[in-house]
Amino acid sequence: MKVFKGKIWAAIGSLMDHAGTASTKASLAAVPDRALLADIEAAVERCTGSAGGGDDDRHVHEILFLVSNAPGAITFLSRRITARLEAVRAPAAALRSLLLVHRLLRAGDRYFEQDLRGLWASRDLRVDAPRCSCSPLAAGVSYFSAGAAVATGACAFVHGYSAYLEERMQWVINQAGNLEPARQPPTRNHDDGKPPPPPSSSHDADAETLLFKLAMCQRLLDLAIQLLPDNNTSACAAARSAFGIVLRESFKVYDAFTEGLDAVLLRSRSLAGISKPLRVSAHEILKKACTQTPDLKEFYHKCKRSNASKSLEYPLVRVVTPAQAAAMEMFPMPIPEEDGQEAEPEAEAEASDGGGSTFARKMETTISTVWVEFEEDDKLIPGDDHSLKEPKS
Repeated sequence: MKVFKGKIWAAIGSLMDHAGTASTKASLAAVPDRALLADIEAAVERCTGSAGGGDDDRHVHEILFLVSNAPGAITFLSRRITARLEAVRAPAAALRSLLLVHRLLRAGDRYFEQDLRGLWASRDLRVDAPRCSCSPLAAGVSYFSAGAAVATGACAFVHGYSAYLEERMQWVINQAGNLEPARQPPTRNHDDGKPPPPPSSSHDADAETLLFKLAMCQRLLDLAIQLLPDNNTSACAAARSAFGIVLRESFKVYDAFTEGLDAVLLRSRSLAGISKPLRVSAHEILKKACTQTPDLKEFYHKCKRSNASKSLEYPLVRVVTPAQAAAMEMFPMPIPEEDGQEAEPEAEAEASDGGGSTFARKMETTISTVWVEFEEDDKLIPGDDHSLKEPKS
């Protein structure tokens, strides 16, 4: 019996030693090798150095390959990029670091993109870090104009690009290759401290998702428009690359915006049944579109005149007019219908006219009958058998 118990304890000890060895190997695998980290840092240096920032994505794919070999390497990569952004003072160096983040966000697979956005949310990756001095991107040449050097132009573009990336981190590339918001619509705040009630219907939930997407599109398009000033003749390769990516992404964002806008404008009767806060949000989006779409159309016209952006296929911008925005506001809240019957056409016409017409309603005419008693000397007027002579007083 003692021999049997000894064999059992020996087997259990062997299993514990095996499990301990496996956990040690797993923990060692989670920590990237020093040589791998050195290779990643060298690749980041090549991509963000004075010779980086061009149109060659070879260094970006090299970084993605190195990071894919170690699970924890993406955290090291994010912190190294953040450290470079906090340390640099030249706008060109800060721009190249931001451009690297943008390219990694686009070139990585879905899991890499998700991890990178998670590190941005946890502040391990910060793209709002540039504190560059107001010096030109290239020696003697500013980003805004090749003819006159403007010291503040380079910093303005870098900070504008940083703001764009902050917003871009909240978007993902779906399976169709299009951009869509990554997070769900925010819940409405309540002063009573109670959790917000769920949407009253699936109709409200669909409308809330649509309006949230439209608002996100407008925010990203606003930041893209602000990146291109008048007479943009960039002499910096990194600036051309960064703006080219922003411009191509704006095409996809505008396509998503027009698709959702059609649902608001052309199917506005279906939005008539949503709650009042959602109707207010829809009206605000339409009012903003009245000012944003002309700006976007002008923005694309300016881009077409530049040599770097002539070969792109620009979308046809449809300008939203105030009349279109006002048309949706004329749709009233639906009135509950009785016995399952539809509303009369006259009632719909009254709703669309907003009550402005005097004879908008169908009116009934009643005919009253008056009996008149005649005295003996009252006679009918000759030649008119249907007329009555006024009786004597």
